[in-house]
Amino acid sequence: MALAALSSASALLSVWQWMELLIVRAGGIATCSFSSTVDCAQVWDSDFASKVHGLTGLPIAGLGLQWSLTAFALSLGLIALTVQQRETVGLAAAVKVWGALGFLSCITFGVASARLGVLCPSCTLTYALTLGFAAAAFVGLSDGSALDFGALLKGLPRALVFAVPLHLALLYPASKTPKATGPTLAAHESGPTEAQVLEFFSKLSPQEAQITAEARAEWLKAPVLEYPTPATHQRYGPADAPVRVVEFTDVLCGHCRALVGMLNELKKAVPPGSLSIEPRYYPLDGECNPKLGNPRGDGVRCLGAKVQICLEGRPEFWEVRDQLFENQAQLDTEKLYALATSKGLSRPQLDACVADPKTAARLKEDIDWANAYEIDGTPLVLVNGRAEAGLGPHLGPFLFGLAMARGEIDNKYFAKLPAAR
Repeated sequence: MALAALSSASALLSVWQWMELLIVRAGGIATCSFSSTVDCAQVWDSDFASKVHGLTGLPIAGLGLQWSLTAFALSLGLIALTVQQRETVGLAAAVKVWGALGFLSCITFGVASARLGVLCPSCTLTYALTLGFAAAAFVGLSDGSALDFGALLKGLPRALVFAVPLHLALLYPASKTPKATGPTLAAHESGPTEAQVLEFFSKLSPQEAQITAEARAEWLKAPVLEYPTPATHQRYGPADAPVRVVEFTDVLCGHCRALVGMLNELKKAVPPGSLSIEPRYYPLDGECNPKLGNPRGDGVRCLGAKVQICLEGRPEFWEVRDQLFENQAQLDTEKLYALATSKGLSRPQLDACVADPKTAARLKEDIDWANAYEIDGTPLVLVNGRAEAGLGPHLGPFLFGLAMARGEIDNKYFAKLPAAR
């Protein structure tokens, strides 16, 4: 009974996670997203999760549901054989080997989450239920003899009898689940034609179209604050571009990494002069950001912001910045210094700049500006002075359409979007 209870609880949790994933893909916020380091959505949107979805056809929540339902079916079968006083050795082996596979998957997914530096609360509960099932299987079904790996492997085909049909059945709802990467913004030397832009918007999935509608609606209702705009220190594109993006990021923020990647695609997709991007910094560490309370102790986030400030105005700024986000999972202070000094800036120059009070004042300028918008997490994106908080990397189609429309919010590119909720 314990096996059935654990597997059924895991199945229900997987269903809930899948529903939460759909909310995230539609531009919403997951219930289990509490901060930049305790956030289910960042784990679900990670490169690892995207690769799993691409390779198996199922999001990780779908794989969890497949495993849980298979475990539940095997558990019910074992209960039935026990009640009928029939031979249970073969099915018990299947339960054990399925529990062992669940245990190994927990290690794999847990390591991937740890490398990301983000805790997924619901994933942790899934691990606990899965590990509980494996422990119950090996302890509760043990006959006192030595573990026979050959017998365990013979139980695998019995488990696959349930697992394979379940996998195939779940491929259909999985096909309706948008992946973490949004629609691709194709590179165009001089910008796409009007027909190509209209085709792009016509091919948005329902979820992508809804996210774009929400982004447009949020932009329309967002106020332009009467805040003294700080001087620009680094900018891509012209100051008078019709679409002007200011993005506040944290060097260890997973959504910030995705935003930077999306903006790099956007640069290649829109006509020259139609877009400007101004990077700003909001490290999520009390060491340099008083709003965040006590310092974290590793110094990576504050140093990451200061390193970027020290590179402002240098030709390698954008390349090094991309490398910082690409190497996010491995970033520590030494890695930061190595990347920052890899293209020309010397270590003594960088050390002097990082320690300079002017650098701290420059960072405070960004933090104060973001706080004026009541920022509650990164990234914060300002589009022509209006805040687009919470959507971050999902803003691609909206920014693409706005840039192609030269900033005209009521352009026909947006005409067929669904109503915003």
